[in-house]
Amino acid sequence: MPPPIKTKQVVPGNVASAAVLAVPTPKFVPPRMIINGVEGIGKTTIAAHAPGCAILMAKGETGYLTLLGSGLVPERPAATIDSWEQMTATLDGLLMDDQGVKVLVLDALGGFERLCHEFTCRTAFGGDWGEQGFMAFHRGYALAVNDWIDMLARLDALHKKGMAILLLSHTIIKEFKNPSGSNFDRYMTACHEKTWDVTHKWSDIVLFNTFLIDAAKVDGKVKGKGGTQRMIYTQRTDTYDAKNRYGMPPVLTLTENPQESWSIISKAIKGER
Repeated sequence: MPPPIKTKQVVPGNVASAAVLAVPTPKFVPPRMIINGVEGIGKTTIAAHAPGCAILMAKGETGYLTLLGSGLVPERPAATIDSWEQMTATLDGLLMDDQGVKVLVLDALGGFERLCHEFTCRTAFGGDWGEQGFMAFHRGYALAVNDWIDMLARLDALHKKGMAILLLSHTIIKEFKNPSGSNFDRYMTACHEKTWDVTHKWSDIVLFNTFLIDAAKVDGKVKGKGGTQRMIYTQRTDTYDAKNRYGMPPVLTLTENPQESWSIISKAIKGER
């Protein structure tokens, strides 16, 4: 017969520091949002039409500047970020003075991840990207996540000040390792899985933005048709990642007008049906 389990008497500590339970007052909170979109879908164009937005572009991302030069987007405060140190300094500057920014757009997630990896490689591995450095047992990716989480914390601080956060991201098609059956291809965000894991959990909304394509048999072969109607999906499927904490409809149909498209997304977030 096993010996009886000994229990320890719990003695109340300093209850003066205990949290007070109360029913919170309902209040709309701007989202921390990610738009994952296929190439050429118009992510930057839609984001640039968000009222009160400012755009941070990762080194090499020139989409907004090209669109601005073509007269396709409104003039917005914008900056190109060339290094991870510059990224953190810019966010710290906005924390001291938000400059009236209502929506902070990061274009694009993969570019900022690259800056983060470059910083980690330089500071933790002496600039060695090889098997003796950043890629040794893929240690670099694990270490870089700490710096990435630090950036998300800065974005959280801006978010608490009432600023919506919008990360734009490119997609790629990769094989998904299915633990319950055969593997299959799905759309995934163009960044490392460790980066995506923490960013996906951090976000309130993940939208998948793609074109509506129908498949039909033509001369005995299956061919795609359509491919011009822009769609937003708000709930996860086996094909793509998506989620939302705002009760959005599962599918949003966008228009050719990016200002109207942003309005459609915004109204869905705010519950305006």
